[in-house]
Amino acid sequence: MISKIEESSLLDRGGRPTLRDMLSQIVYDPAHAHISLRNARLVLHRASIAVQLQEELVRRFGSHDARVILLRLGFQAGTLDAEFIRTSWPELDIGDAFTAGTRMHTMSGVVRVQTVYNDFNFKQNKFAAEFLWHGGMEATEFLNRQRSASEPVCWMQVGYASGYASFFFDKLIVYKETECAAMGHKHCRVTGKTADAWGADDPTVRMFREEVVPSLADLPRRTGGVETAIHVPTRTTSRHGVASLEDVVLEPVRSQLDSVAAGGLPALIVGPHGCGKHLAARYVHHQRQGTGGRLRRLVCRSLTSEQIDIWLRKLKQSRETWLLENIETLSEECQLLLAERAESRDWPPGLQLAGTSTHRLSELIAMPALRRDFLFALAVLPIELLGLQHRRGDIADIARAMLAAMTENEALPQHRLSRASLDSLKGMALPGNLPQLRSVLLSALFKAKFDGGNELPGEIQPKHFPSELAAPPPSSADTYVGSIVDQMAAKSLTMSELSQRIYAEALRRSDGRVSTAARMLGVTRPQFVYRARGIEPGN
Repeated sequence: MISKIEESSLLDRGGRPTLRDMLSQIVYDPAHAHISLRNARLVLHRASIAVQLQEELVRRFGSHDARVILLRLGFQAGTLDAEFIRTSWPELDIGDAFTAGTRMHTMSGVVRVQTVYNDFNFKQNKFAAEFLWHGGMEATEFLNRQRSASEPVCWMQVGYASGYASFFFDKLIVYKETECAAMGHKHCRVTGKTADAWGADDPTVRMFREEVVPSLADLPRRTGGVETAIHVPTRTTSRHGVASLEDVVLEPVRSQLDSVAAGGLPALIVGPHGCGKHLAARYVHHQRQGTGGRLRRLVCRSLTSEQIDIWLRKLKQSRETWLLENIETLSEECQLLLAERAESRDWPPGLQLAGTSTHRLSELIAMPALRRDFLFALAVLPIELLGLQHRRGDIADIARAMLAAMTENEALPQHRLSRASLDSLKGMALPGNLPQLRSVLLSALFKAKFDGGNELPGEIQPKHFPSELAAPPPSSADTYVGSIVDQMAAKSLTMSELSQRIYAEALRRSDGRVSTAARMLGVTRPQFVYRARGIEPGN
């Protein structure tokens, strides 16, 4: 129990901003339902939601995946709070800014932090710490449900501490919870070290490097100080000796991606939904920026020129890649702003652009809403990824790599694909590409696990695949028509534009001879002339 005197002293303990500083600057504006700290919006909610979220995730995805998701959320919250402290109190000594993380945790009602030791040296890039957590939200709410845990449960808090510390050292810091109140201990105890100090083979370090940090597109970098980047090793094989999913998916375009990255060029990556465009963008980003940069995914439809202008002014020296998703939906004002800044080289030194689209370059060029100066600024070396229907010869390797990546998680059963099942996969339509293939494999994996009559235990057979997905691939004509319908649904092609393209193509193939073009389309010459008005014939 903390006495009133000790409680009062906590408000002014430590460096700035103290708890008193933070609490004095919280603004509650009931008229707009807005709570803020230094213009950063805060939201109050019941602490019990943390345990409810954890339970739902465990029930839906299993303990390992639930833990990874909550570590990710906590890690991201920690890095964002670290960035917030540095930008909101720019005059702070870096040591005060670093230790402010413990006060942020206390101010927000998550946990009261007691320092056992906190040894850090930014010049030597060294860190080791141990803290006691009192009244932690996750552990307390776990106990409030009259439950006892067999392992530590403060996943989001551990992720937060790791993310906050990692921001300041520009290298991965990993915290571990060695005692937890939810397990019956008097309090929670956490120990933090650099990933290198824990060791590269440490299971928690591997989980952070392979599943937690990469999914957040790496850490935002602090400006100034030590410039050591977080090291996330590129894995070329899984523990099963199978090539990584990234290697297999990107193999046809890897040399193009390397050229774009080496030249420091903007990247335009096109291909159908689920073909691996984000994998390709992430690969270029890591090749160009290293793992210390930030990959920011931006939905073009919701962007405004004001947002872009503010972000450009704030970037300064940060190493960042902007991934503009579905560039055809970007407003003309945004296109103009980016095109002008790219042309004048009025550009933050560390910023690189990448754009994606489900349309081919020739289709993008034909879109009247897409500015040519913006499009061609991106499309210096355009990269096209194909859907699985055009990569039937690669499906076996992709499926093996995907299955190996899925079963790296110990919670999933270890199975292999039989030759017959690989042949069956090649015959499936899989219009959803990689996400659909993953769903098919995951379903088959669990069906095989519970199949008591399986002739070869541990092997996935064709009978384990969902029957509704085992249809043969569509004909090329069906695929072409489907592509047209997709474009019309996306408002990038109208019936009138389609008709004009057909007549123009007929004229081109007939060298401009109207009569020949009309016969080609099965219409009379006057009908052709009337319908193709505006298109200049050769004669």
